[in-house]
Amino acid sequence: MDDLLNVDSSILASALEPISIPTISPKASFSNWAQTFHCTPQRVFAPTTALQCRQIVELARREGARVHPVGVGHSPSDLACTNGWLVRMEGIKGVIDINHDKYTATFQAGTVLHDIHRSLAAASPPLALRNIGSISDQTIAGLISTASHGSGVNFPVLSQHVKSLVLVLPQPGAPIVRVSADPNEDPELFVASLCGLGATGLILEVEVEVEDAFRLKETKEARGVEEVLESLDEIKQSAEHVRVWWYPDGKGMIVGKANRTSEPAQPTSSLIAHILGFHVTQFFLFVSRIFPSFTPFVGRWAWWLSKEDSVAIDDGYKLLNFDCLFPQYALEWAIDAKDAKACLEEMKVWLDAEAASSGGLRVHFPIEIRWSKEDDIWLSPSYGRETCWIGVVTYRPYGLAVPYRDFHTKFASLLASHGGRPHWAKQHTLRPKDIEALYPKFNDFVDVIKRVDPQGVLRSEYVRRHIEGEDLGDRMFKAR
Repeated sequence: MDDLLNVDSSILASALEPISIPTISPKASFSNWAQTFHCTPQRVFAPTTALQCRQIVELARREGARVHPVGVGHSPSDLACTNGWLVRMEGIKGVIDINHDKYTATFQAGTVLHDIHRSLAAASPPLALRNIGSISDQTIAGLISTASHGSGVNFPVLSQHVKSLVLVLPQPGAPIVRVSADPNEDPELFVASLCGLGATGLILEVEVEVEDAFRLKETKEARGVEEVLESLDEIKQSAEHVRVWWYPDGKGMIVGKANRTSEPAQPTSSLIAHILGFHVTQFFLFVSRIFPSFTPFVGRWAWWLSKEDSVAIDDGYKLLNFDCLFPQYALEWAIDAKDAKACLEEMKVWLDAEAASSGGLRVHFPIEIRWSKEDDIWLSPSYGRETCWIGVVTYRPYGLAVPYRDFHTKFASLLASHGGRPHWAKQHTLRPKDIEALYPKFNDFVDVIKRVDPQGVLRSEYVRRHIEGEDLGDRMFKAR
């Protein structure tokens, strides 16, 4: 069944039946990790082979259906949702190749980062990804499709470490192609796919740069807000990986600095810290949901738990990751790093005014501040500029809904006023003209997806809304 052009559609449909979840099954419905967006796809597929992926794409092309791949659905937005055909890629997983000479490793698209870390650590000699973000729950294809990032002014978004991709294109016969920066391997499709939002092709394989396994030594130090803002440029360059957590109710910031080290591991986690930081905190969040006036106490509690200076040494991927704790509404924007101080100072004025007002908004958990190196990926929020990422979360204790929209709206408006670009995996309201003004290569991206997918087979509702400007509401998949 390799030549799909010569296969009857009924035979294709029959071959896919074992990996298709019927629409009458509860498994056909899908929610993102935070349970904030929900969809009921027309069909759900769970392929385990490249041939099955080709068959799905080809059958969809013939039947005029739309296909959207999804990994674990960790995106806080509706990026993973569709009412068309959903392709669960978790079965397309595993190591394809680890090359110590080239310092590259190739994985199937649905491989979760936790498994990638283990595979690389088990190599001889051990290897590691050069940088990662705050979590490793995502699949490698989902990670790069949104240009996700870690932190460090000398580290680009994680997609920049990709050397090549293998894609299924939504064209007659569903051809499989390898793309890279090589002029002979469609470099335009390659760079578009490094933040392709699932629209440039169904990713099957990802070849990524790696390095020798390393440990990191991270120090965390409590400092005053004004002190940090005054020395922000110095702080961001003070270590390989720098992260700052701002506790508005605690009136302080935690500065985390991590560098590679040969010192032995020295983890810091404890059972008591877990009980206080997870279970007690979640109960306090629940109380603040009932009694909003309690919210500032939760912020001060979080500050009290975090403000002690600390040192930790561990494998790089273990130290850079942290527990997301609870389901949450999350928002993150990327601004030019040179504007970070002015933006954060304006944010402080705003939050202080909210705190001083009896009816003002309350922020119960820290604001996270990170950096990334400029890159040349067309839709990367770090395109053409060193970037400061500013993110907020509003936790949902025990999965319950809490007010968040007013806070997120004002936060997004402030970041937009400083030329901000939203993280693609997180909710935003930008439309094509807004995005075109922020991304010089936006029209090049649009040209590529029209070229490789003229029928729009891989155009999800998210892409049709934000990239093509179709009138689809931002809350069409909203669950809570």
